[in-house]
Amino acid sequence: MSDVEVKRIISSLRVIASALPTDKSRMVTLSQAEGLVVGMTGDGVNDAAALKKADVGFAMGSGTEVAKEASDIVILDDNIDSIMSSVLYGRTIFKSIRKFIVFQSTVNLSSSLIVFLGPFLGFDFPLTLIQLLWVNLVMDTLAALAYGGEAVLKRYMNEKPIRRTEAIISPDMWSSILVNGLFIAFACITFLINDNVLNLFVRNGTPNTEVFLTAFFSFFIFLTNFNSFNVRTTSVNIFDNLLNNSGFILVILVIFTTQITFTYIGGSLLRTVPLYAYEWLYIIGASIIVIPFDMLRKLYVSPFLPTHIIDTSSDFSGAYDEEENTLKKE
Repeated sequence: MSDVEVKRIISSLRVIASALPTDKSRMVTLSQAEGLVVGMTGDGVNDAAALKKADVGFAMGSGTEVAKEASDIVILDDNIDSIMSSVLYGRTIFKSIRKFIVFQSTVNLSSSLIVFLGPFLGFDFPLTLIQLLWVNLVMDTLAALAYGGEAVLKRYMNEKPIRRTEAIISPDMWSSILVNGLFIAFACITFLINDNVLNLFVRNGTPNTEVFLTAFFSFFIFLTNFNSFNVRTTSVNIFDNLLNNSGFILVILVIFTTQITFTYIGGSLLRTVPLYAYEWLYIIGASIIVIPFDMLRKLYVSPFLPTHIIDTSSDFSGAYDEEENTLKKE
């Protein structure tokens, strides 16, 4: 068959019998020409060329040294299920990276708008430099720790492979970044300019600017922290597999606890003063609104955006026990 004929049927091929070493290399080359990401398994000397040419080469642990040298990954137990597990963990890591990007970009967008628009609204420093360092720690280091332990879900194996030309940020990710980022910025700006909000934070019978700016700082951190629940799942149910990521829960608690502690010990360094219990209730009640807001986005915006198609006929569909929702880490 000519290359054109092979390319026409390559997506439907499942088995090639009595393949020569040149046939294997040819299939790898033609598949890559079609934009596919190619994985190749082998154990013999005649597999070395195809293993080297493939995007990911898998060599069997009992195979020849030539095959192992040409491959990217050596399967020590000679079990094909190990390849499926590695793909599953790879997809989970990829999704965790995407979640981190969405969270970080949302915080960047909202904080940049607040800092830029603050002076025009009469606040030279709505967030001080030291406060922005804490914001940076939340959206970088702590966010990476939170999303790095996401559950490995077998349903990821039902998704079609991602093409090599696909952008790292999907349409749904863009909607989350832009919609939630602008909403957080709008909520914070409304907090700053609304006199009714200022009148909620009173000392000695009059509105207190220090208390108000402390409340604003906490309001922004709480908003972004609650939004982290929205980011970790595309489902309306923000508790989807939440208990399978204890690290996320711990990080969220650390951020809330640290933020509250900062208001009592930060002083002039963080430009904070202690808040009363009822004032914390105001802040929590106002900031948690980002969760139902994002639920509306998921219900009325996300369905109309291009998304990955779930391939229910995938060869991997039944790879894991249907009664188990996650693959336990060894």
